[in-house]
Amino acid sequence: MSRSIRLLHLLQLLREYRYPVTAQILAERLQISQRSVYRDIESLRSQGVHIDAAAGLGFQLKEDFLLPPMTLNETEIEAMFLALYWLKSVPDQALNEASISVLAKLNAVLPEHRQNLLQQTTLRAFNVWLPVNQALVEQVRVSIRSQVKIFFDYVDEQQRASARTVWPFALGYFNDKIVLAAWCELRSDFRNFRLDRMQSLSLSQELYPQFKQQLFQQWWTQEVCRSTTDKN
Repeated sequence: MSRSIRLLHLLQLLREYRYPVTAQILAERLQISQRSVYRDIESLRSQGVHIDAAAGLGFQLKEDFLLPPMTLNETEIEAMFLALYWLKSVPDQALNEASISVLAKLNAVLPEHRQNLLQQTTLRAFNVWLPVNQALVEQVRVSIRSQVKIFFDYVDEQQRASARTVWPFALGYFNDKIVLAAWCELRSDFRNFRLDRMQSLSLSQELYPQFKQQLFQQWWTQEVCRSTTDKN
Protein backbone atom coordinates (compact mmCIF):
# COMPACT_ATOMS: atom_id res chain seq x y z
CA MET A 1 0.00 0.00 0.00
CA SER A 2 1.44 3.40 -0.99
CA ARG A 3 1.76 6.06 1.67
CA SER A 4 -0.76 8.35 -0.02
CA ILE A 5 -3.37 5.57 -0.04
CA ARG A 6 -2.56 4.80 3.59
CA LEU A 7 -3.13 8.45 4.54
CA LEU A 8 -6.52 8.38 2.84
CA HIS A 9 -7.42 5.20 4.70
CA LEU A 10 -6.32 6.76 7.98
CA LEU A 11 -8.43 9.83 7.30
CA GLN A 12 -11.43 7.65 6.57
CA LEU A 13 -10.93 5.68 9.78
CA LEU A 14 -10.84 8.90 11.77
CA ARG A 15 -14.13 9.89 10.14
CA GLU A 16 -15.72 6.68 11.41
CA TYR A 17 -15.06 7.43 15.08
CA ARG A 18 -17.16 10.08 16.80
CA TYR A 19 -14.93 9.90 19.86
CA PRO A 20 -11.13 9.81 20.25
CA VAL A 21 -9.50 6.61 18.99
CA THR A 22 -6.13 5.31 20.13
CA ALA A 23 -3.09 4.85 17.92
CA GLN A 24 -3.17 1.15 18.79
CA ILE A 25 -6.65 0.69 17.32
CA LEU A 26 -5.74 2.69 14.22
CA ALA A 27 -2.57 0.65 13.78
CA GLU A 28 -4.52 -2.62 14.05
CA ARG A 29 -7.15 -1.47 11.55
CA LEU A 30 -4.49 -0.32 9.06
CA GLN A 31 -2.11 -3.20 9.82
CA ILE A 32 0.82 -0.86 10.39
CA SER A 33 2.91 0.07 13.43
CA GLN A 34 1.81 2.66 15.98
CA ARG A 35 4.93 4.64 15.09
CA SER A 36 3.68 4.84 11.50
CA VAL A 37 0.29 6.04 12.77
CA TYR A 38 1.93 8.91 14.65
CA ARG A 39 3.94 9.88 11.55
CA ASP A 40 0.85 9.74 9.36
CA ILE A 41 -1.17 11.82 11.81
CA GLU A 42 1.50 14.52 11.63
CA SER A 43 1.49 14.33 7.83
CA LEU A 44 -2.26 14.89 7.75
CA ARG A 45 -1.93 17.80 10.15
CA SER A 46 0.74 19.38 7.98
CA GLN A 47 -1.73 19.22 5.08
CA GLY A 48 -4.32 21.14 7.05
CA VAL A 49 -6.40 18.37 8.58
CA HIS A 50 -7.60 19.34 12.06
CA ILE A 51 -6.90 16.34 14.31
CA ASP A 52 -7.10 16.73 18.07
CA ALA A 53 -5.01 14.55 20.39
CA ALA A 54 -5.83 13.82 24.03
CA ALA A 55 -3.38 12.01 26.30
CA GLY A 56 -4.69 8.58 27.19
CA LEU A 57 -7.68 8.91 24.85
CA GLY A 58 -6.29 9.15 21.33
CA PHE A 59 -7.02 11.13 18.18
CA GLN A 60 -10.20 12.72 16.87
CA LEU A 61 -10.95 14.37 13.54
CA LYS A 62 -12.55 17.73 14.29
CA GLU A 63 -13.39 18.91 10.80
CA ASP A 64 -13.10 17.51 7.31
CA PHE A 65 -11.78 19.85 4.64
CA LEU A 66 -11.81 17.32 1.79
CA LEU A 67 -15.50 16.69 1.34
CA PRO A 68 -18.00 19.31 0.12
CA PRO A 69 -21.26 19.85 2.00
CA MET A 70 -24.25 17.78 0.90
CA THR A 71 -27.91 18.75 1.06
CA LEU A 72 -30.39 15.98 1.81
CA ASN A 73 -33.90 16.31 3.15
CA GLU A 74 -35.15 14.47 6.23
CA THR A 75 -36.70 11.58 4.32
CA GLU A 76 -33.57 11.05 2.20
CA ILE A 77 -31.45 10.91 5.34
CA GLU A 78 -33.78 8.38 6.95
CA ALA A 79 -33.77 6.27 3.78
CA MET A 80 -29.98 6.18 3.61
CA PHE A 81 -29.64 5.45 7.32
CA LEU A 82 -32.17 2.60 7.17
CA ALA A 83 -30.46 1.04 4.14
CA LEU A 84 -27.03 1.27 5.75
CA TYR A 85 -28.32 -0.08 9.06
CA TRP A 86 -29.85 -3.06 7.25
CA LEU A 87 -26.55 -3.63 5.44
CA LYS A 88 -24.79 -4.01 8.81
CA SER A 89 -26.82 -7.18 9.39
CA VAL A 90 -25.82 -8.89 6.14
CA PRO A 91 -23.41 -11.81 6.77
CA ASP A 92 -20.54 -10.20 4.89
CA GLN A 93 -17.87 -8.48 6.98
CA ALA A 94 -16.58 -6.34 4.11
CA LEU A 95 -20.07 -4.95 3.48
CA ASN A 96 -20.56 -4.41 7.21
CA GLU A 97 -17.40 -2.32 7.35
CA ALA A 98 -18.36 -0.50 4.15
CA SER A 99 -21.72 0.50 5.64
CA ILE A 100 -19.96 2.03 8.64
CA SER A 101 -17.55 3.85 6.32
CA VAL A 102 -20.35 5.23 4.13
CA LEU A 103 -22.30 6.36 7.19
CA ALA A 104 -19.20 8.19 8.44
CA LYS A 105 -18.71 9.87 5.05
CA LEU A 106 -22.36 10.85 4.98
CA ASN A 107 -22.10 12.35 8.43
CA ALA A 108 -18.99 14.28 7.38
CA VAL A 109 -20.64 16.03 4.45
CA LEU A 110 -23.99 16.89 6.02
CA PRO A 111 -24.67 20.31 7.57
CA GLU A 112 -24.70 20.25 11.37
CA HIS A 113 -28.52 20.30 11.69
CA ARG A 114 -28.73 17.32 9.35
CA GLN A 115 -25.99 15.49 11.25
CA ASN A 116 -28.16 15.74 14.35
CA LEU A 117 -31.06 14.18 12.47
CA LEU A 118 -28.83 11.36 11.24
CA GLN A 119 -27.54 10.67 14.75
CA GLN A 120 -31.01 10.73 16.29
CA THR A 121 -32.77 8.56 13.71
CA THR A 122 -34.41 5.56 15.38
CA LEU A 123 -35.52 3.67 12.25
CA ARG A 124 -34.18 0.12 12.30
CA ALA A 125 -34.12 -2.88 9.96
CA PHE A 126 -33.76 -6.42 11.28
CA ASN A 127 -32.90 -9.64 9.47
CA VAL A 128 -32.09 -13.13 10.68
CA TRP A 129 -29.87 -14.88 8.14
CA LEU A 130 -29.25 -18.58 7.70
CA PRO A 131 -25.68 -19.49 8.77
CA VAL A 132 -23.27 -18.89 5.91
CA ASN A 133 -19.51 -18.63 5.45
CA GLN A 134 -18.88 -14.88 5.31
CA ALA A 135 -15.59 -15.31 3.47
CA LEU A 136 -17.48 -17.25 0.80
CA VAL A 137 -20.07 -14.47 0.49
CA GLU A 138 -17.33 -11.94 -0.14
CA GLN A 139 -15.66 -14.23 -2.69
CA VAL A 140 -18.92 -14.47 -4.62
CA ARG A 141 -19.30 -10.67 -4.66
CA VAL A 142 -15.73 -10.29 -5.90
CA SER A 143 -16.31 -12.87 -8.64
CA ILE A 144 -19.38 -10.94 -9.86
CA ARG A 145 -17.45 -7.67 -9.83
CA SER A 146 -14.55 -9.27 -11.71
CA GLN A 147 -16.77 -11.34 -14.03
CA VAL A 148 -14.79 -14.54 -13.49
CA LYS A 149 -15.94 -18.13 -13.27
CA ILE A 150 -16.19 -19.81 -9.87
CA PHE A 151 -16.07 -23.45 -8.78
CA PHE A 152 -17.85 -24.89 -5.76
CA ASP A 153 -19.52 -27.98 -4.32
CA TYR A 154 -23.28 -27.68 -3.91
CA VAL A 155 -25.95 -29.55 -1.97
CA ASP A 156 -29.47 -28.98 -3.29
CA GLU A 157 -32.86 -29.16 -1.58
CA GLN A 158 -32.96 -32.96 -1.97
CA GLN A 159 -29.48 -33.26 -0.41
CA ARG A 160 -27.92 -34.17 -3.74
CA ALA A 161 -24.28 -33.11 -4.02
CA SER A 162 -22.62 -31.86 -7.20
CA ALA A 163 -19.60 -29.91 -8.35
CA ARG A 164 -20.39 -26.72 -10.27
CA THR A 165 -18.61 -24.27 -12.54
CA VAL A 166 -20.73 -21.15 -13.01
CA TRP A 167 -20.68 -17.62 -14.38
CA PRO A 168 -21.90 -15.48 -11.47
CA PHE A 169 -23.67 -12.23 -12.33
CA ALA A 170 -26.12 -11.25 -9.55
CA LEU A 171 -26.86 -11.68 -5.84
CA GLY A 172 -30.31 -11.51 -4.29
CA TYR A 173 -30.97 -11.03 -0.56
CA PHE A 174 -34.22 -12.87 0.24
CA ASN A 175 -35.44 -12.63 3.84
CA ASP A 176 -33.11 -15.15 5.49
CA LYS A 177 -30.97 -16.31 2.59
CA ILE A 178 -28.59 -15.00 -0.08
CA VAL A 179 -29.10 -16.40 -3.57
CA LEU A 180 -26.65 -16.32 -6.47
CA ALA A 181 -27.95 -16.08 -10.02
CA ALA A 182 -25.50 -17.64 -12.46
CA TRP A 183 -25.08 -19.48 -15.74
CA CYS A 184 -24.29 -23.09 -14.87
CA GLU A 185 -21.95 -24.97 -17.21
CA LEU A 186 -23.18 -28.33 -15.90
CA ARG A 187 -26.83 -27.57 -16.77
CA SER A 188 -26.12 -25.24 -19.73
CA ASP A 189 -28.74 -22.90 -18.33
CA PHE A 190 -29.39 -20.27 -15.68
CA ARG A 191 -29.56 -21.53 -12.11
CA ASN A 192 -30.08 -20.02 -8.67
CA PHE A 193 -27.77 -21.15 -5.85
CA ARG A 194 -28.23 -20.51 -2.14
CA LEU A 195 -24.93 -19.43 -0.63
CA ASP A 196 -25.58 -21.33 2.61
CA ARG A 197 -25.51 -24.56 0.54
CA MET A 198 -22.19 -23.85 -1.15
CA GLN A 199 -18.89 -25.35 -0.03
CA SER A 200 -15.23 -25.24 -1.08
CA LEU A 201 -15.64 -22.25 -3.36
CA SER A 202 -12.71 -20.99 -5.42
CA LEU A 203 -12.32 -18.21 -7.98
CA SER A 204 -11.00 -18.84 -11.45
CA GLN A 205 -8.68 -16.47 -13.29
CA GLU A 206 -10.80 -17.04 -16.38
CA LEU A 207 -13.28 -14.37 -17.48
CA TYR A 208 -16.61 -15.75 -18.60
CA PRO A 209 -17.51 -14.97 -22.23
CA GLN A 210 -20.40 -12.51 -21.71
CA PHE A 211 -20.85 -9.25 -19.81
CA LYS A 212 -22.69 -9.67 -16.53
CA GLN A 213 -25.26 -7.03 -17.57
CA GLN A 214 -26.18 -9.13 -20.61
CA LEU A 215 -26.50 -12.26 -18.49
CA PHE A 216 -28.63 -10.39 -16.00
CA GLN A 217 -31.02 -9.17 -18.68
CA GLN A 218 -31.35 -12.68 -20.15
CA TRP A 219 -31.94 -14.17 -16.70
CA TRP A 220 -34.42 -11.44 -15.81
CA THR A 221 -36.50 -12.26 -18.88
CA GLN A 222 -36.51 -16.01 -18.11
CA GLU A 223 -36.47 -16.22 -14.34
CA VAL A 224 -37.83 -13.15 -12.57
CA CYS A 225 -41.42 -14.45 -12.46
CA ARG A 226 -40.42 -17.89 -11.26
CA SER A 227 -39.86 -19.11 -7.73
CA THR A 228 -36.38 -18.78 -6.21
CA THR A 229 -36.64 -22.41 -5.06
CA ASP A 230 -33.63 -24.50 -6.11
CA LYS A 231 -34.01 -26.55 -9.26
CA ASN A 232 -30.40 -27.61 -9.39
